[in-house]
Amino acid sequence: MDFTIVTPSFGQLEKLAGCIASIADQEGVQVEHFVQDGGTQGFQEFAETMAKRWPDRPGYRRIMVSQPDKGMYDAINRGLEKAKGNLCAYLNCDEQYEAGTLRRVQAIAATHPQDDIWVGDVVVVGEVGQALCQRKILPPKLRHTWTCHLAAFTAATFFRRNLIDQRFFFNPAYRAAADAEWFVRILESGRRPRRLGFVCASFMEGKENLGLSPVAQEERSRLNQTAPRWMRVLSWAWVVEHRIRRWIGGCHHRTDLTYSLFGAEANHRTQKVARHLRTTWPGRWWQK
Repeated sequence: MDFTIVTPSFGQLEKLAGCIASIADQEGVQVEHFVQDGGTQGFQEFAETMAKRWPDRPGYRRIMVSQPDKGMYDAINRGLEKAKGNLCAYLNCDEQYEAGTLRRVQAIAATHPQDDIWVGDVVVVGEVGQALCQRKILPPKLRHTWTCHLAAFTAATFFRRNLIDQRFFFNPAYRAAADAEWFVRILESGRRPRRLGFVCASFMEGKENLGLSPVAQEERSRLNQTAPRWMRVLSWAWVVEHRIRRWIGGCHHRTDLTYSLFGAEANHRTQKVARHLRTTWPGRWWQK
């Protein structure tokens, strides 16, 4: 098996359909997709509908389970514990992979056997699929990730299963910031993510974004406090360093972008074009 993708789910069936379709239509790779639902009403009926719309086939299988869990990251861990894929990732209900993403990631991983983790770009879209910005991602640095924020998107993060074999699971004690805490441990271990350099996925900017919630802010502050004091004192320097790296790395160069999304029916991709798309997130100037 080439890939294991895990999707944590609760109460977002209308968005989950597009997420499932964006994995089911990946070509040229073998994929298993675990959908770990926390007990959404109507989930069984939804699973039956998706089984007809996107059935299993040679090289693709989907396992949909609905059971109580201890939050999103507990659900992700449950899926990863069963992973058979050489490469792993998790994709939330309101996120979708671009066509051909997994085949491109597999090719890059095959040519860099010394690497364990990769980060790619995303297109941030609105509720109706309009492009808001393109976020070009550089490999996160430990000091910036630990004391400031995680400058990568999990929707475009891929890693080898050997990290799971070495017990690099997400910490369910964090309900909103476990991805940042996970990256801190990965970076502390000496691993260095590699940049993919292409748009892997779409990330939907919704009305309720867990990453901006009071819970996320409290957990982010708690994670910051676990960093060495000297690192916290110099956090302003890591911000400056991060922004200089992004500028030098071409992360603010605007380009035209062609991307595709599945709609509510999740039957086929709709191709869209964004001209001279901005690279800064509207309303989030501090995350340049």
